[in-house]
Amino acid sequence: MPGALEGVRVLDCTQIIAGPLAGSLLSEMGADVVKVEPPKGDPARSIPGLFEAINRGKRTVVLDLRTPEGQQELAALIRGADVVLEGFRPGVAARLGCSAAEVAALNPAAVYCSISAWGQDGPLRDLPGHDLNAQALAGVCHLGRGPDGHPHGLPLPVADLSAAMSAATGIVAALLARER
Repeated sequence: MPGALEGVRVLDCTQIIAGPLAGSLLSEMGADVVKVEPPKGDPARSIPGLFEAINRGKRTVVLDLRTPEGQQELAALIRGADVVLEGFRPGVAARLGCSAAEVAALNPAAVYCSISAWGQDGPLRDLPGHDLNAQALAGVCHLGRGPDGHPHGLPLPVADLSAAMSAATGIVAALLARER
C-alpha cells in the first residue's frame, strides 16, 4: 500500500537530531527525502547508531553550500522539491541560499519548515540551542538527577523529539492546505 506522502519530495537540509528525525518521519509516510550534507558530513555520524536511526529511508547528496556551485545545485534541488526543511541558526539559511524568501522565489509552491531552538527573530535567537538548553529553560532538568543529586536533565532528547514531531505534523498540514 502506498504511503500517504508518496510522490512528495522533501529536501532535508538539517543535521543532528530534530530535523533529521522529522525528515525520517516524512520518509516513513512515503515521501522521497533527499538529505543535503556538508562535505564533512552530519555531526550525528560520529555517534554510533544515531545517524542511521534518524536518517533512515533517505537518499543523501553532499553539497558545499558555502560555494556558488553548491548553492546552484541546491537551487536546482529546491525547484523540484515539495518541501524544504532546514535547521540552520538564524541568518545562516539566507547566507547559504535557502531562506524562506529564496525558496519561495525558486519554488512558490514549496512548503518551507525551519527548525531552530529559539526562533528566527526572538530575543534568544543567537543563543546556542541544544536539547539540554531547552530542558533547562523549560525547568525540567530537575527531573533527571545524578548520583550526587544535582540535576542533569532527562536522558531522552525530549525537546528534539518534540520539535521533530511538531515539524512533521506542520509539514503534513501545510501540504494538505496546499492541495486544498
